[in-house]
Parts: sequence; C-alpha cells; structure tokens
Amino acid sequence: MKTSPTMKKALVLIAAGALFATAVYALPDYEPFADATAGGGTTYAVGANLIGQTNAQGQTWYQAGPISTTLSKIVAGNLSYGGLPASQGNSVNFGGTGESARLNLNGGTITSGTIYYSFLLQITAVSSANTGAAGLVWAGFNNTPGSQSSTPNVMAAQIKTKMLTSSTFALGTSKASTVASDCVWDPITRSVGDTLFVVGSYTLNSGSSSDDVSQMWINPSSSTFGDPSAPAYTLQATTGGDITSGWIASFVLENRDAKESSGIMDELRFGTSWADVTSVPEPSVV
Repeated sequence: MKTSPTMKKALVLIAAGALFATAVYALPDYEPFADATAGGGTTYAVGANLIGQTNAQGQTWYQAGPISTTLSKIVAGNLSYGGLPASQGNSVNFGGTGESARLNLNGGTITSGTIYYSFLLQITAVSSANTGAAGLVWAGFNNTPGSQSSTPNVMAAQIKTKMLTSSTFALGTSKASTVASDCVWDPITRSVGDTLFVVGSYTLNSGSSSDDVSQMWINPSSSTFGDPSAPAYTLQATTGGDITSGWIASFVLENRDAKESSGIMDELRFGTSWADVTSVPEPSVV
C-alpha cells in the first residue's frame, strides 16, 4: 500500500514524539522521596503511604501484594554517605508483614545488558527468627509492572538480610533464588543503625536460562563515584536460575514477612551504568 505525503508526515511526527518520550523518561531514574507536585507528582508528605506516590519523573508506586494496614510510609529526615550529593526530600521505611510497593522502571522492560540500583540503607531492627542460611529478601528487581494483589515471587539482584546477634546482621544477595546455596553474604558484620551505601546490578545474558549474573557493592569507595565502569564487586551471585521471563520491568520494596528486617531506605537510583547510580542526581528534582 502506498503512503501519501500527509501520512508520511504524520508517521514522522509520531516517531519523533516517541523518541522524545524515550529521551525524557528513559533511565536513569532518581527517587528521593521528595515533594514532586511542581512536576506533576505527589507531595510525599511525612506519614503518607509510599503506595500511591508519584515522583517528578511520573513514576508511581503501585500495590504489590495483598491489601494490608501495614505499609511502607514516608518518614522525615535523610541518610547520608560521604562523597554522594546531599540527600533530598524524605526517606521511606520498610519491614515486617504488610503490603509491598512496586515502582515501574522508566523506558519499559530491560531485556539485555546490565541494570543497576543504588540506595542508602539503615537497618533499624532485626528479627531473631531470621537467622537461616538463606536469610530473607526484602527488595529487588521484578519482571512485572503495575499493581497486583498477590505478593511478587520473582525477585532478581535480591537484597537480603539475616540476623547475627540482637544488634548485628549480615547483608547479602542472590541472583533470583531463595535457595541457601545460591545466596552470597558479606563477611563484614554490620550493626543496627549503621548507614550503608548499597549498589546492586543484574546482567541479562542470553546464552542459557542460568547464565545471568548479580553483583553487589557495599560502601564502595567514593573515589569511584561517577566512573564509567564499576569497581571490583563486594559480592557476586551466579548460581541458580535466571529471572523468570528474562526481563526486568520494576523494582519492589517488600513487607512480606514478620521475620523481615526493618529499616529505612533513601536516595533510590536506577541506571544502566555505574555512573548513573553513584553520581550527581539525574534528572534533578523539579
């Protein structure tokens, strides 16, 4: 079928619009849990539920699990780490049994390459029931966007904790598995109340259904912040199956288990490079 000059012009305009949208809303993403009303988002008011908040990039936090009266909430104050830009906005709490929250990644699903997250973390309480070799996962990448009424059971580049003593814990990761032998743990004992800077990555490979790789950096040197490539990792997980479906579409902050550690998260970032998640916030908060 022939295309008229008018139709060609319309198709060009549509394509240009799509490219513009991708340029504006693609990764990197920055979530400071800050008032975004000037950019069309919500206020992120202290005490408000995280679910339902929309940031300055137009990303909304969706329900990701059974409805509960216990949800992650916006809390006053910030965490900080030397070498990072000053934190903005507020922060968010998590932990225990409740309703999980999901944030879609801008730019759509990621099907290849490496995707990173980073955030500031403070564990405020650990459970004596969480001492197993597999620990408990409370955040990570997911393969589904939007809301759902059941708790997500697919998590990649998992963020896990387990109690060591009543005031100490270990931080760990696994690729996409909750099997103890697939989990790797930081050998350094961390204390409740410590502020940690955590960077994680998941690399989507296509050679098989078990060749993806997850890595984690805990308190990396500020001398590496903004570098084009990542420094040596703290932890690397390679065993077990890859993320189901073979893509990443969102990030989930969970409140799925009474044994889960409780804590505060701040300055959440996503990107496709080390520099995206360790340098000056981009894009800026409106």
